[in-house]
Amino acid sequence: MKAARISLDRTIEVVEIQEPATQPGTVKVRVERCGICGTDLVARTSLNPRWAVGSVLGHEIVGTVAEVGEGVTGWQEGTPVALYHGSPCGGCEMCIAGRDYLCLDHLDSALGHGVAQGGYAQYIVVSPTLLHRIPPGLSFDQAGIAEPLAIAFHGVNKSAAKPGDAICILGAGPIGAMTAAALKARGMINIVFVDPNPARRSLMEKSGYRTVDLRQVNEVGVAALGERRPMVIFECSGHVDAMGLAVELIAYTGRIVLQGVPKASVVISQYSVVQKEVEIVGSASCTQEELEEAIEHLAAGRIRAEEIVTAIVPLDQADAMFDALLDPQGAQLKVLLAPNIGVN
Repeated sequence: MKAARISLDRTIEVVEIQEPATQPGTVKVRVERCGICGTDLVARTSLNPRWAVGSVLGHEIVGTVAEVGEGVTGWQEGTPVALYHGSPCGGCEMCIAGRDYLCLDHLDSALGHGVAQGGYAQYIVVSPTLLHRIPPGLSFDQAGIAEPLAIAFHGVNKSAAKPGDAICILGAGPIGAMTAAALKARGMINIVFVDPNPARRSLMEKSGYRTVDLRQVNEVGVAALGERRPMVIFECSGHVDAMGLAVELIAYTGRIVLQGVPKASVVISQYSVVQKEVEIVGSASCTQEELEEAIEHLAAGRIRAEEIVTAIVPLDQADAMFDALLDPQGAQLKVLLAPNIGVN
């Protein structure tokens, strides 16, 4: 089968590899769409030995059940599915505490994270515990954002945001866009984006959101929220200066949700955090229940994937799309790979 993997020169190359065999207790899935995630962008050139040459990335997967292994019940060939991104170990501190989505050993089973094969391939074999049904009427193009949308819903759940709150999102990238969509689906509409990229601001404005250029945020950011400081800020950019800006902008007793991952340590005003009694929380991964909620909202039309997905391309365009997504002034937002385009 065809797969896109990390090459010797740290690009993404398309090669022929052995199609994985369906083992007892597993299910083979024909990959219809697999999103390019920010983690994948980092992995391509990472020096971390986990991302070795030959790694097949991709964990935002939707597809069709192609083969059901011995002993598996409840699944049939031809069923459209969305995949959760990995299996918890069941024995670590977080699993025992009931927070298995934070499994301490999750990378060893996570799809496309350097050990288990990912979705940048025509087929993948997984545990049936990762499968979620895609309801009739929801296309693969639409369902293709279900997993990262679940990540966004997890952040919204951590935020404790409620209708009527003034909300600011730092970063109009994929997770920022999906966080706004998740908020809107839950009835929270007083949202403003802060981003330096005019192309991405334009995309958000076309979806009905207000946006502010980073250079103007101190002058017009509060005005854009009805002369109110944001009660909730989502830091989705991963920029090293974003956390400091969030502390500066946040209202008294507000909450900052950190979803971006800077490449260096950040500096904030602890004085401001103390004086405002700001709450700062991290948001990582998602639960299987949040994935189900994401699918439900997509199926009901409350979230329109076509406002977020800017390209759907075959595997041989993966490396070029990595470059496009890493361009600070680029117009791409969310890109889905289609490993089986043109294949019967």
